[in-house]
Amino acid sequence: MPRGRRQVGSVALALVLLTGACGGTQQEPEDPPSSSAPPAPPTEEVSISDGVTLPETRAGQAAAWVLEQLAADEGPSAEEAQERFADAFLTQVPAPQVAAVFAQLRAGGPYVVEGYNGTEDAARLPLVAADGRFLLHVVTEPDGRMGTLFFEATRAVPDVTSLRDLDDALAGLDAETSLLVADGASCEPLHERESDVARPIGSIVKLYVLDAVRQAVADGTLTWEDTLTLTDDLRSLPSGVLQEEPAGHQVSVREAAELMISVSDNTATDLLVDAVGREAVLTAVERLGHHDPALLTPIVTTRELFQLGFTDPDLREQWATADTAGREEILAGLPGGEVAFDPALAQDVVWTDDLDWFATAHDLCRAHAALQESGDETVLDILALSPGIEVPEGWEYVGFKGGSAPGEMAGSWYLGSADGEGYAVVVQIAATDVAAVPDAGWMAGVVGQTAEVLAEEE
Repeated sequence: MPRGRRQVGSVALALVLLTGACGGTQQEPEDPPSSSAPPAPPTEEVSISDGVTLPETRAGQAAAWVLEQLAADEGPSAEEAQERFADAFLTQVPAPQVAAVFAQLRAGGPYVVEGYNGTEDAARLPLVAADGRFLLHVVTEPDGRMGTLFFEATRAVPDVTSLRDLDDALAGLDAETSLLVADGASCEPLHERESDVARPIGSIVKLYVLDAVRQAVADGTLTWEDTLTLTDDLRSLPSGVLQEEPAGHQVSVREAAELMISVSDNTATDLLVDAVGREAVLTAVERLGHHDPALLTPIVTTRELFQLGFTDPDLREQWATADTAGREEILAGLPGGEVAFDPALAQDVVWTDDLDWFATAHDLCRAHAALQESGDETVLDILALSPGIEVPEGWEYVGFKGGSAPGEMAGSWYLGSADGEGYAVVVQIAATDVAAVPDAGWMAGVVGQTAEVLAEEE
């Protein structure tokens, strides 16, 4: 977690002002952090964690403007506020008063932006300030103006000074949880909690896609330099950056793999699945030691998950009740072109309808162990692009992949020391109530402290 911030007074008044200004009704989905064009360069008042940038969506551009205002000395002017906010917002916070609200928020800084989750018109940004942790919510109208802007105080990160403290941290959540801290090669547990229960893993499924690509390169059917071409039928939704590119845009296999892991780019993932084939991904699921590959059969692309879970409730119900053959038929019938995403469904919990990818904590440990054992330098470099935590002293290498969606969050780490010792840390959280799942910063804080504990034991 970021350290060394100066102490400031409470931002409670600013929170009240902005929480009351909820003119929009759309809700924000939770996806793994995405990336594209960053806001203004970091300042003393607003800094951005490594690997976190904002997409060029309406919500992403609006969020970037908010961060710029937090970093500014004053403003915005009434004229600029009139241009940036929808009428529904301005009826509750008139344009001349917006500057006063931002002045109060600046007093609560400095802020560290820890992530970005969102769709075209909705975004959530976890922030750390001297007085606590917050979620910045932004919802935009079709014209790009903000109908919703508010700060939400979030769950405090518990202290973790021993592996036993992890039990207390997870027990404090009203959710189903799994935990595994294990030897990084054998996956022999050092500490565990329901580590053999299959739970949704979200974008951690991309570890299996990465291994399928690695194997294709090893077999000579693909190279890291080969080019992949974006089409409208392969375009997915955020997180990521490639969804913003026009049809015909090309990236190399390596570039797509780097985006898939470092910023959890969904479109890059689907390009890679298309390149290697679904069967190759399922073979990777088996090769990396998943205890029951049938849980991921048929393998679903990220685009298909959006179509199944967030476009039509009837389609979701059909999937939930279908057998494997029926689900393959449903996938075959999904339309190409633009995904008809319904913002009204954006906060629905869909993993309970089998709309996700499922694995146990031990499965994810075995996946990391196998990828490390492959010795493929390109793969290992890609896994280390975004460590997912503030890496404490004592660790020479950190490989990471996380995943989240409404009602779920999971993180998987491989920690490697200079003397060759390795550990795996896996945390899985799932609930039917979206509010029961903490934000990504909570998990990063808990696991970051766990890494400190393990480093001290080295």
